[in-house]
Amino acid sequence: MSNPYGYDGRPQDRVAPPPGVLPPPQQGQWPPAQYGQQVPPQYGGQQPQYQGQWGQQQYYGPGGPTQFNGFQPPRRRGGAIRLVLLGFFTVAFLGIALSVVGVMLAGGNSSTAEGADPQVKGGPAVVPTPTRNAPKGSAEDYLLNAPIYQAGGLGELNCPAENLGDGSLASQKVYYEKLFKCLNDAWRPAFEKIGKTEPDPGLVVFDQPIHSPCGDFAPLSGRVLAFYCFGNHVMYTDVKQMNKAFGPKQDLAYLMTIAHEYGHHVQSVSDLFYARSAYLQEHPDQKLDSSRRNELQASCFAGVFSRAIEKSYPFTSRLKEFEFQASNSFGETPNTPESERTHGLATSQGFWIVNGLNIGETKACNTYAASKDQVK
Repeated sequence: MSNPYGYDGRPQDRVAPPPGVLPPPQQGQWPPAQYGQQVPPQYGGQQPQYQGQWGQQQYYGPGGPTQFNGFQPPRRRGGAIRLVLLGFFTVAFLGIALSVVGVMLAGGNSSTAEGADPQVKGGPAVVPTPTRNAPKGSAEDYLLNAPIYQAGGLGELNCPAENLGDGSLASQKVYYEKLFKCLNDAWRPAFEKIGKTEPDPGLVVFDQPIHSPCGDFAPLSGRVLAFYCFGNHVMYTDVKQMNKAFGPKQDLAYLMTIAHEYGHHVQSVSDLFYARSAYLQEHPDQKLDSSRRNELQASCFAGVFSRAIEKSYPFTSRLKEFEFQASNSFGETPNTPESERTHGLATSQGFWIVNGLNIGETKACNTYAASKDQVK
């Protein structure tokens, strides 16, 4: 069947956007005090509190959990090092997940470069398996063997897509709110399987400048389409940037964008975010590689969610379009210097999104166990 937006699956002309990706506006219900109690600060000092333009509600910074299923960050010697750790969480890791999604098409021509593997060819179906033995109970061990990988699939949800209309704030808000509810309904049981009961994240869709614990953002600034802020567990989406990048007809790009940002929330709830933070303390030279694995994992989680709504959305008859969007709309180009690839090539993004869709279970998303060729 044709999709409700009149898009027949063929590439269409679109304005190349300034790069960047992220989700929507309407403040969600998040009891930060409760979350703050569940995740107490680990490295000393008071957990930061933020109060923005949303009144009296306070937002708590990510701090750090006391353990990762037995993992205890090694104690540091001296107050100076403690300050370095605090600086890492509040500055270097600022609690923000900016999904740099550069739309890589212009004039309807694919920019997929020869040799830019992994490619989506009929759809990958890979379940990464750790090939190295990390120290038992270490942050690396957690990244490789986190319980979330055993959470399975998300079932099958009834989640018909709302029409994006003209792509205005009102139209995008309706679309996002519907999809956001489906995301919460899909992932909540998975969290419960691993013993997590945190509240649903918040959602903010904006077409005016906004303030958040992760910084101030204005529409069409830089390459940011959407982002997830770990500081208050809220996702934000730039309405104007999304419209400029995709227009109101390429709805599957909207689906992947918000589902990717929700993937960062999955990383937060499952403690993968905190484990990665601790891992980088010991392995700062792995920052870029770790960043790519982190972003590609969020995209894989988006693919797993897409599997849950494939029939009801629906896009069962639009799989070629889905693969096309996944491999050509998000990520970095082969011309991007490897030293600047924080999100992975567009082909790598496509590989992991479709891998999550094809496997349909969280075990597909252990990017930390994947080979380097799969996380370029």
